[in-house]
Amino acid sequence: MISKQLRTLLQLSKAHGSDLFVVGGPLRDLLLKKKCTDFDFALRGASKLAKQFARDTRSSLVVLDDTPRRETSRVVLRKQVYFDFSEMQGGSIEADLGQRDFTFNAMALPLEKFLKGTKTFLDPHGGRKDLKNKVVRALPGPVLSSDPLRMLRAFRFMSTFGFEIEPETLERIKKQKSKIRAVASERVYSELILLLSSDQAVPSIRAMHNSGLLQCLFPGIHKKGDTLGFLRVFDQFEYLISHPKKTGTVPLREIEIFFSSKRSLVKLAALLYTLEKLSVSPAQERLMKGRRRSKVTKILEELRASNNDIDLIRAATACACEAADTQLKFAGTPPNSSQLYQFVYHNEDGLVPGLFLALAALPELPAEAVWKTNPTLIAVRNTFNFYFKTYLPAKKKKPLLNGDDLIKQLGLKPGSLFKIILEQVEEARILKTIKTRKEALQFARDVYESRMGEEIL
Repeated sequence: MISKQLRTLLQLSKAHGSDLFVVGGPLRDLLLKKKCTDFDFALRGASKLAKQFARDTRSSLVVLDDTPRRETSRVVLRKQVYFDFSEMQGGSIEADLGQRDFTFNAMALPLEKFLKGTKTFLDPHGGRKDLKNKVVRALPGPVLSSDPLRMLRAFRFMSTFGFEIEPETLERIKKQKSKIRAVASERVYSELILLLSSDQAVPSIRAMHNSGLLQCLFPGIHKKGDTLGFLRVFDQFEYLISHPKKTGTVPLREIEIFFSSKRSLVKLAALLYTLEKLSVSPAQERLMKGRRRSKVTKILEELRASNNDIDLIRAATACACEAADTQLKFAGTPPNSSQLYQFVYHNEDGLVPGLFLALAALPELPAEAVWKTNPTLIAVRNTFNFYFKTYLPAKKKKPLLNGDDLIKQLGLKPGSLFKIILEQVEEARILKTIKTRKEALQFARDVYESRMGEEIL
């Protein structure tokens, strides 16, 4: 389909009299033998051609930049397939390429030759050589200061391609790192998520730390007296989510699916975890939950992360912190069923990443020979076993009682006690202390009388 759309675009460009060049990413990905669904084009009259192409293909048009002589438009052909049209900068395609970010993104080829399979690119800055040598090299001149996000993008390419940033580029980043604070938060967050999507982000995060850029993004990331503590946690977390089988946790498939779909977000949670050490007990934290924002929440809000992303990361770090506070002693052998239920109930949304993060926060991962006997690992496995085999199956079933039952069957008046009674009934049902509606009603009556007796005393 993309080839057909490219041919349609070529005919349109000829009708418009435009020299249309494929630039940057598509050529880079072609040489790296990666699938490309995001095409970049440089030409004069970019916005006009983009509008015509969107109309002819009945596609959506999004204006990315309407600055005069810098217009950029995106045509969305289908989900995750984009054609970006940018106004050519300078008086020639060579001048345009000289204003791009990295050498391997500063290559160009006329669309007609691209469709014919030609691989003799216009490559004035040696991008092809740097691709071969797996090097991230910024173009000379003010390319980093003109758009400081490119500094973070260098580490993103390092992460996703497994490349190394060449020394001169690293030195330029060190000198200009503070300029990252001027970049729009949404752009920073997007780059971070892309960086963390790779299987091996640790080298890039460590290099970011060494350059000082990471501290500019997250000034409070260091734990006093343990400067590299967050790197240890991040490193161990990345290892664990890439090798969940080693922990002995089950069901393995469900856990692997979760991490494959949430890889970037849970890694960001691991990166920010050391900022989220709770200074109050888990019970106090739950009481305060609605009255204060956590440090991680504040950071993510400043980065303009979505509410869903914030909720998952916050839930993961909160779960890990509670696991650290309690040392999961209630989930040992044998487990305390009621405390285990309460832990899972309050941390359900972040349980899977939170427990793995709790393991990653250990001073060091257990030696291979003691994985099966390590107390923390036993507690984590017991928690997962309860969550997947008892808690989730029971949650899919209808509760034995609701608020109307308390009013009609027990004659109670609606109030704050309702929530407490129903929560305790639900816990008893999931733990199989009660099994029938009749038992549930009696249990609710006992809870009510007990609570009323406490108030009288």
